[in-house]
Amino acid sequence: MRTLIVGLVPSHFVSMVPTAWALRAAGHQVLVAGPPAVVEEAACAGLSGVAVNEPPGRRVRRSAAPSGLANAAPDWGVLEERWRERVDGVLDAHLATARAWKPDLLLVDPLEFSGLIIAAALRVPAVVHRWGPDRISSQSIPRARDALAAVAAARGVADGPAAPAMVLDPCPPSLQCPEASAAQPVGFVPFNGAGSPPGWAQRREGRHRLCVSFGGQTPMLCEPAVWKALVDRLASVPGLESLVTAVPQGHSALPDSVRACGRVPLDLFLGGCDALLHHGGAGTALTGLALGVPQLVVAQPNPSWAAVGERIAARGTGLVLEPTAVLSHESPDGLRRAVEEVLTEPGYRQAAAQVAQEMRDLPSPARIVPLLTELAEAPVSG
Repeated sequence: MRTLIVGLVPSHFVSMVPTAWALRAAGHQVLVAGPPAVVEEAACAGLSGVAVNEPPGRRVRRSAAPSGLANAAPDWGVLEERWRERVDGVLDAHLATARAWKPDLLLVDPLEFSGLIIAAALRVPAVVHRWGPDRISSQSIPRARDALAAVAAARGVADGPAAPAMVLDPCPPSLQCPEASAAQPVGFVPFNGAGSPPGWAQRREGRHRLCVSFGGQTPMLCEPAVWKALVDRLASVPGLESLVTAVPQGHSALPDSVRACGRVPLDLFLGGCDALLHHGGAGTALTGLALGVPQLVVAQPNPSWAAVGERIAARGTGLVLEPTAVLSHESPDGLRRAVEEVLTEPGYRQAAAQVAQEMRDLPSPARIVPLLTELAEAPVSG
């Protein structure tokens, strides 16, 4: 079986890597198509790829998810126009890649709607692969199929984008958003890149250890006053060592109790941490939960990140912190109190351990491969 993975951004793509590995281990062929950053991430995972570039001289908007206040109703009209603009700009290159590769199955990023049009054009099944708590794709995909009908028709795909033949979901059911549509669970396998375990990964006796990871969004901390406030407040927690995965450029000086990790995959040291402070990235959150680590999430306006924080809190595996509560001059002890609560209240770690077991009980990517091959062999309706 030949599988084409259609990616949108690296942070979404990494959730599909274990499924890609399982397909390869079962003897199937896999090719990744997407922006250069996705293809670079695929190479780090040992997967081949074809870069799909934006048209020369044309600026294609990357925003595919609602923005603004997390609980505000999305402006679907604006979003649909952005989807049309972006997909129209990359679809021809995606179709050319797919027709040359001749896949039997597509594995698709939930927000890379080009994949649904490719599936319809080639009459092969499209399997959507979520990356975590889903507040977006369950609502977006039906709207995108209508909004992109004309874009598909212009390429001879008269029936428009295909409906997903299956949705794979690595998010443990107890953490998933209640409004998410039904999906096939698949066990989460952390992939944060490749590297070597650092010498400092061995725990220090008598000290709590906190991992601080804001993923690729560290620039939101680049304002000197914001970064200094965060570091100073972490340093004020007694008996705490903080491991910061990325330090904004120009802010290399750190207190003795705050260590800059550099580019070390989270799964190589996060299991030795007592808690995790992050921005709400699903990959970061699920990696921590797979290792049984309780969490603090700094609330963000992006609805995907906000959903992660809300579900972490609802499941009892951590706390959600408003940015003002973390960095406000009016409440300088807010972050310290929250960190101390997660470190000392056993309920958070107990809940995280329960979710870790729940994740281990889900079917592994290897057990999903037969379902995918059965899909590829079945006639495509429509």
